[in-house]
Amino acid sequence: MAVIMALLLLLTILFLRPAPATQYVPDGFLDYDRITLGNNGDSLAVDELEPDRYAVDVPSIDESKVASAREAEMVFHNGSFPICAERPGFRGTGYVTLNKRNTDSAMSLEMNVPATQHYDITICMASDRKVTNRLRINGSPVTDFTLNPYDHFVRVTFYGIFLAEGSAEITIDAVDGGLDIDYFEMTSESTVLDVDFSIAESPCDPDATASTREMYKFLRENWNKQIITGQYASDGSNRELALIYEMTGQLPLIRFSALGDTDTLEQVEAAMDWHLYTGGFVGLMWHWNAPGSDTVYAEETDFSLMTALRGADINSLVNLSLDEAQQMADSGEITQECLLLLRDIDNMASQLNKFANMDIPVLWRPLHEAGGGWYWWGADGATAYVQLWKLLYRRMTEYHALHNLIWLWNGQSASYIVPADTYDIASVDVYLSPDMQYGSRYEQFVSLARITKGKKMLALSECSSLPDIEMLLLDKTIWSFFGLWYGDYIMQSDGTFSDRYYSSSDLYNLYNSDRALSLNDFRLSMQ
Repeated sequence: MAVIMALLLLLTILFLRPAPATQYVPDGFLDYDRITLGNNGDSLAVDELEPDRYAVDVPSIDESKVASAREAEMVFHNGSFPICAERPGFRGTGYVTLNKRNTDSAMSLEMNVPATQHYDITICMASDRKVTNRLRINGSPVTDFTLNPYDHFVRVTFYGIFLAEGSAEITIDAVDGGLDIDYFEMTSESTVLDVDFSIAESPCDPDATASTREMYKFLRENWNKQIITGQYASDGSNRELALIYEMTGQLPLIRFSALGDTDTLEQVEAAMDWHLYTGGFVGLMWHWNAPGSDTVYAEETDFSLMTALRGADINSLVNLSLDEAQQMADSGEITQECLLLLRDIDNMASQLNKFANMDIPVLWRPLHEAGGGWYWWGADGATAYVQLWKLLYRRMTEYHALHNLIWLWNGQSASYIVPADTYDIASVDVYLSPDMQYGSRYEQFVSLARITKGKKMLALSECSSLPDIEMLLLDKTIWSFFGLWYGDYIMQSDGTFSDRYYSSSDLYNLYNSDRALSLNDFRLSMQ
């Protein structure tokens, strides 16, 4: 019955399209009846107006060989910071100590920038304790960095920082202080992305459906050319998407949502509606509670993945029925915890099967952020994680015949890499404090490219702010797509726009950039 109703809904959409709206009045929900869906090139913009498209203006790069250094004791010889010589191994006549009492003044120096290009900035330093401090360039925070205790000086390099010709102010804010700083170096970029990307022409699943192959083809054709817009929806109301539409006249191409125990059905139905009404892409992730518990966090559960898989042959588990698995658990051939794993996988497969029945391809991201160790599926180490990934992939594609999935690996650690023939896209989740420049996330891009050896598309599967289009182009790090998380990363509790992480102009300009793909751009490209 559900399939019949869904087909009737699809026919209604195809033959009884709503008339163009004269005005979109947001009320916290995305009203599909008020969105222009015609095939005549109409925009999805407010009042049916096509917003201005912003061509990104990127300065030319002057690649020049540069190497310059400044001794800290020569820069800060005016008495503002203590100059010491007790710690061995320093260069020059001494080093400078940055204590917490210097927080207000921080430590800043000017360095000459002879050419507009990317630079590596190296600071040689040491500390007697673990400390975290902050690097700023020309007043803007670049990153917080942590230095572990060392009895000798170590070089810490910040790679691929774009600087315009002239001068640059390099500042260290003493968040914790406790740093002995020997010298600063600025050299022309030495870590230029040296990976030759060679992306497979087809999804990793050899039996992927035609529609899934079409989605993959679209992603591949736009890879490293334009970034695809994506937004996480907190619930079925789509209020985050409605807000974007209100403020930009555009909608993201990808509607992301997290599946869990409490609202999975609502999110599944909302995701299906999104695709059926708009043709937009569906992205799903799985907040998989540890089997038999109500939490995903390793520290809050006694469930052990290593224990669950102990003695199990993954090949033999792939095509077991649950009755067969129950018998094996009862006889001790597999653990009861392993049986719970299979049950959870089968339950999630039943949800994904709804999309398969409607021929809706899904960007599927399970077992995310494993390398961090905070989720149960990553807490027992890489070996157990990779075994679980293999079981999940094969049981879904072989036993459940789910061939509508584009698989995203989000392990976030080289040691957690899974077989290349079991995933299509490698992604990373990057959250920064509100006052940090999001930029292009160059270092994460380079790291992921090297981990995957240039064989996979790369994506920002979760982010706290909007990537900077200009920096993406400057750094040659155009991610396949981004997925902005919900909450105050986009919306305040009263439903209005939150400018904590970026401005309304940033949001408008990104969605209307000629290098960002919105839902409207996709629909026009398909005509």
